[in-house]
Amino acid sequence: MLDYLRYYLGPLSVAVGLMGFALGDAWVWLGFGTYFVLAVFDILLPRDLAERHMNNPLLADLPLYLHVFLMVGLYGTFAWRAGVDGGVQHWSVFNLVGAIASLAWLSAVPNLPIQHELLHRRDSFSRGCAYLLGGLYGDPLRGLPHIHGHHIHLGTALDADTAVRGETMYTFPFRATLGSYRDAIRIEGERLIKQGHRFWSVGNRCLQALGFEILILVVIGLIGGIGAALLALAAIAATKLVLEAFNYYQHYGIVRVPGTKYERRHLWNHLQPIVRALAVEITNHSDHHMDAFKPFYRLKPDVEGPQMPSVFLCFMAGLIPPLWFRLILWPRLRDWDRRFATPEERELARAANRRAGWPDWLADLAPSA
Repeated sequence: MLDYLRYYLGPLSVAVGLMGFALGDAWVWLGFGTYFVLAVFDILLPRDLAERHMNNPLLADLPLYLHVFLMVGLYGTFAWRAGVDGGVQHWSVFNLVGAIASLAWLSAVPNLPIQHELLHRRDSFSRGCAYLLGGLYGDPLRGLPHIHGHHIHLGTALDADTAVRGETMYTFPFRATLGSYRDAIRIEGERLIKQGHRFWSVGNRCLQALGFEILILVVIGLIGGIGAALLALAAIAATKLVLEAFNYYQHYGIVRVPGTKYERRHLWNHLQPIVRALAVEITNHSDHHMDAFKPFYRLKPDVEGPQMPSVFLCFMAGLIPPLWFRLILWPRLRDWDRRFATPEERELARAANRRAGWPDWLADLAPSA
């Protein structure tokens, strides 16, 4: 039963944030406060390498759909609170920042992992839920570049989700965001051309997604006023950057020869207990990429593949790039280059290290002239 219950950690976090908006005033910080509690436990607890034993798919999926309901409730309660307070223009700066922080954190994690799980499902209801959840961080069509781009090009220059060596978390979220939107527009444009339609047509899913985002803000504005809509827009924009900042640690520095098949060794795994539950196994990374349609509760931890420590620890270290590079990333990336990379990938790694101004830790393995 514990295997089923652990995945309610995400919905529980959203429920705490919803309660914070219901209480109002400084309680709007409550949702963001869950970040620190979860981070401490994820960093301090030992790795979780156990397989899950869940034989009831409906019971396993229940927290995913509960999360969808709670996320709608979170934004609805935020808008309601703004309305009964006479508009967010009457809130203190402290509370405005708290509202954005809570919405951004909860809309990024655990929202993105659950949205990611649902967009990989084959049924239209799950994908519809994923579309809705994506709208809460400004990217309803994330499935287009993710499935038709990232799952094909990871580890190469064609993948906007792979952080290149030397890149910091202060620049990657902007590049990844623009890359995601660019790839979605390109993929949709190619689809329309094949079907004989013009890009500027009502069937364009990118335009439909833009309309959906506007609809979300209009509904929030009708409930809580224009100030609430503008604050929600700020939170959605912040969410997109926050979730890309977490995404930064999933593929950092991995290189792959374009055109070759990717393998388990091309993925970092974060197997701490809190993040496995909170992120519904998205950090059980290698097994997911081997079968993108395998549900989260069937994924098996790759204990032999490339490993990273707690993603919370990585995130906090990334705030100080030299600390992230020298203490966490370099030892692990050096090990990846020497143990997991092919000779061709080692040459790509050496070139990437030179461009980043990093040490050449493969010099002793370089072929003699």
